[in-house]
Amino acid sequence: MVRAAAKTCPNLTRLFEDLEPKLIAEFLESKAFERLTWLEAYKLAPKEPGHPPTASKMLQQEKKDRLGPLEAEAARVVTIASTRGQYVLEGLAKTKLEPDRAKILLNQRNELARSLWTFANEHGLFEAAENSLHLRLYRRYDKHYQTFMAEPSVDGGPDAGSAVLDALLADLNQRLDRGDGYSIDRFDIPEEGDEPAAEMYLLYHPDPPTSVREIDDDGNRSSIYFRPPGEAMIVYTPSTGRVHVRAGNRRLRHTIAERFIETALDQTYSNQPVDFQAYDISQFLKGFDLELPELDDAAILRAQVIRADISVGNLANRLSLSTTIDQNISEIIGSQPGLPMIFERAVAIRLVEIAVRYRSAGRDDARTLNFTLTDRNTSSLLSVDDPFERVLGHSLLRYWKILRDGRSPSDSDSMAVIPALLAIWDVGAEKITGAWLLDRGVDPGLLTELGFLVPAGWEGDDLIDDEDEVGPVAAEVVVRVDEKATEAGDRKVADLKVAEGQVTPGGNPDRYRIYRVRGGWVAEHLKSRLEQVLDAPAFETLTDQLLYLGTLVVDGGDVPIYLARGLNREKVRSSVDTELRARHNLGIGLVLQAGNAPGPCLAANVLTQLADHIDNAQSEIKLMADKLRSVFRRHRILARGGQAVELTRLGEEIATLFVPGKGSIDIKGGHRIQVLQKLVDAHNAGPMPMATKDLVQGIAEDQSMANIFNQPLWDKLKEQFLRSPRKGVWEIAY
Repeated sequence: MVRAAAKTCPNLTRLFEDLEPKLIAEFLESKAFERLTWLEAYKLAPKEPGHPPTASKMLQQEKKDRLGPLEAEAARVVTIASTRGQYVLEGLAKTKLEPDRAKILLNQRNELARSLWTFANEHGLFEAAENSLHLRLYRRYDKHYQTFMAEPSVDGGPDAGSAVLDALLADLNQRLDRGDGYSIDRFDIPEEGDEPAAEMYLLYHPDPPTSVREIDDDGNRSSIYFRPPGEAMIVYTPSTGRVHVRAGNRRLRHTIAERFIETALDQTYSNQPVDFQAYDISQFLKGFDLELPELDDAAILRAQVIRADISVGNLANRLSLSTTIDQNISEIIGSQPGLPMIFERAVAIRLVEIAVRYRSAGRDDARTLNFTLTDRNTSSLLSVDDPFERVLGHSLLRYWKILRDGRSPSDSDSMAVIPALLAIWDVGAEKITGAWLLDRGVDPGLLTELGFLVPAGWEGDDLIDDEDEVGPVAAEVVVRVDEKATEAGDRKVADLKVAEGQVTPGGNPDRYRIYRVRGGWVAEHLKSRLEQVLDAPAFETLTDQLLYLGTLVVDGGDVPIYLARGLNREKVRSSVDTELRARHNLGIGLVLQAGNAPGPCLAANVLTQLADHIDNAQSEIKLMADKLRSVFRRHRILARGGQAVELTRLGEEIATLFVPGKGSIDIKGGHRIQVLQKLVDAHNAGPMPMATKDLVQGIAEDQSMANIFNQPLWDKLKEQFLRSPRKGVWEIAY
């Protein structure tokens, strides 16, 4: 049987059928194929470029697996040969290539020839076109990219080969610490539709070394060790000041954006999200009719929902109904017995597909635009090739109030969301549930509109603890319609159904929505609001859990102010304690905590809950500086260690040791507290040193002091709070 080459390798077939032998020869000589020794038999003779391509025989003779690398590269060539790819390629070529080279490219006989010529002769330009095309498809809505705020610029960003870019590479080399091998190329992206002109910087950086196993045609196996190249893309739009970054992970994107804005643009970096948008398709639970707007650049002839996916009974059950643009989906639902009741009682709307028939200005023919929207904040509109249709689609979604653009918080917004932001930042979770928000009286709609939260779908299976301590069991969210007679009529409720089939009340279905937290924006907003009360703001990120905000003048002296989170977790509290002790040269400070961990002191600093110092009577968030000064004066003696050696319990498992002149230290754990209580009692009764065996008697007799306290805490105690007058004996260092 003859292999159908057009089906197994459609892109490679198109190249061989449509392009002249010279270009095919250049394609086969590409560096990407230099390890394919079997390909030598099919390459064209260099002295006979016009000879019929023997390479086409490979489509009939070679297996699909062997042709895979060629087909993959051919697919890239065909993609850039598309209308949008050619627009990008030509725009980049005019600004990047020398006039003679650009002329050779543009004089190729068709789009496919131009794409292949660029692939073979200007590969850097070809990759830039691919990146630019990817950018236009995905840079919105956090798809592969993140967008950062910078200031607009008349002169734009740094030029190629400039000292500024060299400084950026050196800065990134130091920050990423991955060895040498950094490079950066600059390209100008032309204006397209509603997209303004931009500058693209392709950054190449080394990734950690790795290895792969290889087998040749003779079955010989070997390992290849190499350092794979990492790639990041930075796009700066001078007219708007927006910086879009694509990189391997979120942390790397933030690092690259920060260094580009501060080093290359010489501006202040901000974590505030920009261009953030969210799709809200919940309105389709009430109906599917779409109003036709009047637009200047297009006449909308018809707009219909042609597909709707809903959840029935519980979130795992999906029901889909599809039709065509010439049908009315609402009429179809109404004409089928029982179907209207099913849609009315739907748990959630999961996906809709919209078809729009329109006639653009200056054209007589009508065209149709189709795109989908989901409850996970995604849309196929981003992959529409025609830029006019992408703009048209977004305009319609805004008109129908489906697409909602984010906005910066006003003063009143800040006042409304600050308690929730403190709780969210204190937890430090990447995702939170609707239940977590509703239990705290937080409006997720406002936090989403302001960019602090991003909708991320629904909860699936949960793990809940068995009351008999047998272990966690799987629980499913089941949403049903309560048909009991009430004044408000039927209502939706959620239950939790465990694996054994038992159903328990779960409450409001909104409790099971999932939101992703933009942690950087939360911290940025808190910082910008809090530093307004300080006499000398000087923001610095000390750790992920500890921020330095600046100083506040108290009794003629500068008091350092910190913001901390997660102090109710022992590991975090110990880490913050260590960091603060390393800054003892700054003097006693004031630590504002986002949560409500117990204790008046932390590492010779005054500790207080931030929420206690916000003036709720005002329309905008405002810290009461006088109250901050008052709590500092009240507890600074304790921060120094108090006036007597004592161990103060803050709960069943936590206590604070105070040693005058030495400060204070938190102790968590019953055995640790008992050991220190013996030392404190001995000091206050004598003082009298105690032997280690007496300290651990009846507590943990088979363990050393280092094992009881763990080495980091034990080192802190020995350094400042305890001393050993002789081997095996301990006392309070006072």
